Amino acid sequence: MRETRQDLEREAELRAYAVLDAHRIPALERVVDLAASICGMAVAEVNVITSDDVVHVATTNRDYLRVPREHSFCSPVISYDVENYVVRDATQEEPFASSPYVTGEKASIRSYASARMTAPNGVVLGNLCVFDSVVRTVDESQLASLRHLAAMVVDIFEMRRSERELAGAVSRLAGSHRELNTSNESLEAFAGQISHDLQSPLTTVELALELLEDEVALSETGLTLLEFARSGGRRMQQSITDLLDFAVAGSGSPAVRVDVAAVTRSVLADLAVGLEDVEVEVGALPDVLGHETELRAVLQNLVANAVKFASPFGSPYVRVEGVVGGTTARISVIDNGPGIPEAERTAVFGLNVRGSSTSAPGHGIGLATCARLIGARGGRIGVDGVAGGGSEFWFELPAAG
Repeated sequence: MRETRQDLEREAELRAYAVLDAHRIPALERVVDLAASICGMAVAEVNVITSDDVVHVATTNRDYLRVPREHSFCSPVISYDVENYVVRDATQEEPFASSPYVTGEKASIRSYASARMTAPNGVVLGNLCVFDSVVRTVDESQLASLRHLAAMVVDIFEMRRSERELAGAVSRLAGSHRELNTSNESLEAFAGQISHDLQSPLTTVELALELLEDEVALSETGLTLLEFARSGGRRMQQSITDLLDFAVAGSGSPAVRVDVAAVTRSVLADLAVGLEDVEVEVGALPDVLGHETELRAVLQNLVANAVKFASPFGSPYVRVEGVVGGTTARISVIDNGPGIPEAERTAVFGLNVRGSSTSAPGHGIGLATCARLIGARGGRIGVDGVAGGGSEFWFELPAAG
């Protein structure tokens, strides 16, 4: 039989429902059993139609056959623009009278009734039909029930489609998760190897510079150039450390209770030399669920940034404070620097991104590392403006109850 556009559309829907080759679908078996009982017929079937066959997706006699379209009642019926079709005596009505399922060659069907099954997109899939070998009458109430059951069949088809799509999504997600884990492991290994490979020659350069200063009487210009070389070495050392921190961020141990106040005191002690001319205030700080080393890295980056960008026109000021809202703790680091334009407040957490309003040295890695660490713990990080100028960098983590 020549395929029509309707045949192609119908078959595409049926394949999406995965019903053409299904051995048995228990939910549909219950539907056909109910249809036969309600209509008082011997047999009920869910029949879907391909370009060549009528497929018994569910039957009360559980035969699950494929019947040539030219022999089936359901094939011509789907071309009729009616929701229900009734044949009271098939021997008296064409084109059914010559069917081998009426003549006795294969069966002796007399009574037949069906309800059309239509997909949500309007494609006619087939029929829910009932039939018997004796002449029977089907009333309007029974036909209405048959229509409801046909709609239920389509709902079951749609559920199968959704289940398949969900299973596919879960499979793709699992594959992506495996790829991400592999990528992260490769990134960490690569970063560790690169860090090791770069640290060794850098150490050699630093040692050579020390020996040069000890062994050679340098002029004032020579000493200046030597300091330039050392400064470049220190910057490279920091770059290597930052890149390694960024690569391994978020790969640590499970979250535990962290004393944020204690971590903050430790961070301020580490940064003490750079804080000599900065007014630093520390407010109440709640404990959070996280990892102490990661939290130390985040606070050290945020406080160091706050100091770096603190106002050059007055007394530099930095405040660290926290607040609990429900199950979430928010830790803020506030400065009185130039602030960050609202349009750039999301972008500054990207790798190698720096605000347009600053000329301070840096590589744009610190905030990206903070975002990676906080994100890996399921938290959030952001920056807001401060009235009168300045920035409030904040992050949120689960509060330790």
